[in-house]
Amino acid sequence: MNANIDTVNARPATADPPPPPTRRQTGATRRPLARFAVLGLLAAFIAVFSLLRPDSFATTDNFKTILVENAVLTILALAVMVPLIANDFDLSVAAVLGLGAMLTAGLAGKSGIPVPLVIVLVLAIGAAIGAIHALLIVRFDLPSFVVTLGTNSVVGGMIILYSGGNTIFEGIPRSLTDLGTSDVAGIGLPVIYMAVIALVLWFVLDRRPAGRLLYAVGAGESAARLAGVPTRRVRAIALITAGTLAAFAGIVLTARIGSANPTANASFFLPAFAGAFLSLAAFQLGRFNALGVVVSVYLLAVGVSGLQILGVPSWVEPVFNGTALVLAIALSRLTPGSSRRVGRL
Repeated sequence: MNANIDTVNARPATADPPPPPTRRQTGATRRPLARFAVLGLLAAFIAVFSLLRPDSFATTDNFKTILVENAVLTILALAVMVPLIANDFDLSVAAVLGLGAMLTAGLAGKSGIPVPLVIVLVLAIGAAIGAIHALLIVRFDLPSFVVTLGTNSVVGGMIILYSGGNTIFEGIPRSLTDLGTSDVAGIGLPVIYMAVIALVLWFVLDRRPAGRLLYAVGAGESAARLAGVPTRRVRAIALITAGTLAAFAGIVLTARIGSANPTANASFFLPAFAGAFLSLAAFQLGRFNALGVVVSVYLLAVGVSGLQILGVPSWVEPVFNGTALVLAIALSRLTPGSSRRVGRL
């Protein structure tokens, strides 16, 4: 008896924190069909619109157009996703996209800077904005929602300052537009950029320790810190990644359309967040994931394209995207494993 008591008393006062939940624990394997609900809905959308408009919707050209036109949006939604995994918001990504697009057009077209150098400069500016977010949010513990909302306004003002409120289209070099309009084996380069980014993020998040650390921080920062995770560094890298990806999306946008409009970024905000949140209900229930973001964005894109072909009024698109965002956030509360509060408000 005394030996047993001594053994119990000899145990350390604190125990190692439990490991982050696995897919089985989050319910992903308990509901195998639910993991493919978004993919099934995408297939249903395609089937319905193809039956209603077989001559205009169900065509190879239309599907190629949907793929290319929404590649930039998908890259931006992936930028939204990365800090969300760590439970941080970045509301400035659409504005950073707009600034990246404007600087790409201005530096390459008006200033005559070589395209490779322009790309490096724009990506560096996006990373710098992410670093500022990391300093304010991670180092000084300011709310990510408030900080990035403020940055969104500041960057929007910088866009107007740089462009004078005008579209920049003169002098855009062919070497830049080729990066957005060329194709490989019939697949547009923007789609290839998007696919590469999505696959890299999927590999890092699902197959590398860095991804597990990021999910651990989002699941519980205090527990992750006690387990030895460098939580500040992980969150900082996520915010810098978001800024860099948003700037790259801006580069691709200018390369694809051959100009930069100071108000173009506004249309990207809602669908990017809707696509990111819908990923919680795709493939890995309750977890933001790259493949889920891709499918979710194209679900929204197919819905909008189908409605446009059916001839609905133009106001339906923002209503559709706004409704999708609300439903996506509602799903984020209802899917298994996502009961935690999303974002540091």
